Amino acid sequence: MLLASLWLAVWLAAPCYPTPAMADPESDYVLHCQGCHGPDGGGSVGGAPPFRGNLARFARTERGRAYLLRVPGVAHAELDDEHMAALLNWILSRFDSGASDVRPFTVEEVRAGRREPLLSVPSARSRALGEGKR
Repeated sequence: MLLASLWLAVWLAAPCYPTPAMADPESDYVLHCQGCHGPDGGGSVGGAPPFRGNLARFARTERGRAYLLRVPGVAHAELDDEHMAALLNWILSRFDSGASDVRPFTVEEVRAGRREPLLSVPSARSRALGEGKR
């Protein structure tokens, strides 16, 4: 009887949590990004950088796009490439008003970019920003 009650409780609770098929980019952001980047994309002191005013600079260059796809939070996220592409595009449109002219991330681009995680985030970030300033 106890086992049956536990199974019933699990079965009833299951629809309360988004599954990958149910999740939307905003839900994925809350679950996978908000902890470090904050609800408003403002980042955290000494931690994750703010999105506002930064993402478009990266997303406009090939080196910057490669950087965004290889940071640990993207490369190692528990999202498939389709959901990650949708999430990155949602983040760009939601948190960086200067990104309206940026080419959207594709599933193929995300798949290829996530294959090689960064070994040194600071040096890759510097290289990506250097190209973005030109």
